[in-house]
Amino acid sequence: MKLEVESVKLKPHHPFRISREVQRERDVFVFALTWEGITGLGEASPSPYYGEDSGTVPSAVRRIKSKLDGDPERVKERVANGDLRKQLDRHASVRAALDMALWDIIGKRENRPVYAILGLDPTKTPATSFTIGIDAPEVIDRKVDEAEPYRILKMKMGLPGDVALLDRVLERSGKIVRVDANEGWDVETALQMCGELSQKGIEFVEQPIHHDNEEDLRTLKRLSPLPVILDESIINPDDVSSRRDQGHGINVKLMKCGGITPALALIDEARRADLKVMLGCMMETSVGITAAAHLSPLADYADLDGNLLVANDPFLGVTVQNSKLVLPDGPGLGVVRRETS
Repeated sequence: MKLEVESVKLKPHHPFRISREVQRERDVFVFALTWEGITGLGEASPSPYYGEDSGTVPSAVRRIKSKLDGDPERVKERVANGDLRKQLDRHASVRAALDMALWDIIGKRENRPVYAILGLDPTKTPATSFTIGIDAPEVIDRKVDEAEPYRILKMKMGLPGDVALLDRVLERSGKIVRVDANEGWDVETALQMCGELSQKGIEFVEQPIHHDNEEDLRTLKRLSPLPVILDESIINPDDVSSRRDQGHGINVKLMKCGGITPALALIDEARRADLKVMLGCMMETSVGITAAAHLSPLADYADLDGNLLVANDPFLGVTVQNSKLVLPDGPGLGVVRRETS
């Protein structure tokens, strides 16, 4: 197989602030993997939080670029569970990009969308939320106005003054709101906040406590009046059984678990554990977001807005109509490059 990698610097419409960082741009890598004349697309959006960055992706690609020969099904298995999985153990976004590209090749070879290969109904996709990052009050107002087409909002919290900003969003939008604290609270704050958020009609709270504080998460799950969705706590399928008593659901992201194949295993483990499933994302182009969206008929919730938050997405794929994800009907991922004048 021939692998070509293109670096893309994504520019968000607004600086994207969460409890632990602010992003003014993000380096992502688009993979084009060609097998017998068929090219599949994938994307790596590396996160320093998970030990990757714009330098680790090219170095990982150099190590495995010459080891990708073979049938795409076989190579996909090697990326998920074999020798390539071991070599890319610390490079989940690279595994995700390869896995997406291989699914894209397989779909194009069979002339079927990925969701059809998986036996999923494209009409069963959930509505996606639209994320409002932490910002100055007047910028929050603009963000809420720009999010007018979306009926579910996700508000980032976890910094001083966040309640006032949330109240501003609730009053201005009148919409369903979810909260993500990105590990920004301790257990006492989380318990207090979940009580207040419940009174405000918040749908659920995402990863309010650091993932290392497992006993605090167990306490929160037991006492919180709101559902708790685990994000940073859940990376691999094995995490689900050990964490099932720490939350009511999990956030599955292709970039942290390694692609569509391990995401399917995560979803299966979550259902076995009687946990809700949300599909989430990093800041990504439509390549990565569309790959995740093909799995969305399996999810209870979606937060697949990473492409909507950027001003320079080079691709077209999944779209959103009345907040609902609309999957492309082309073969494979169904992603195409955006025409430029």
